[in-house]
Amino acid sequence: GFDRLRESGFSEEDVQGIRARFHRMHGTAGDDNSEEARNLEEQWIDNTSETLADGTVQGTYKEMMWGLILGFFLGIICLFWFRESVFTRRHQLGIVAGILINISFGVLHVYY
Repeated sequence: GFDRLRESGFSEEDVQGIRARFHRMHGTAGDDNSEEARNLEEQWIDNTSETLADGTVQGTYKEMMWGLILGFFLGIICLFWFRESVFTRRHQLGIVAGILINISFGVLHVYY
């Protein structure tokens, strides 16, 4: 569970605080040291950055940067594949941000 955070430099109080917040959010009893509670913590730590609550893949920040580049340079073309399962969630956020930046530069170019 969260015990592996001690190896990363977290103090005992930090680990207990994170554990208490986690179990309060999930409605489980965090004060017991049951195997089920530890398994739930392990699953959460292992899957936090990979998937969202609905099961879709979230992606990495590198993918978000690539999405930003794609959205900026390809713009509307990327929207054709936007809702397909081609892009991760962070890809999609990057594409939208890139398109908005592109539009902003276009407006600035036209009016200034």
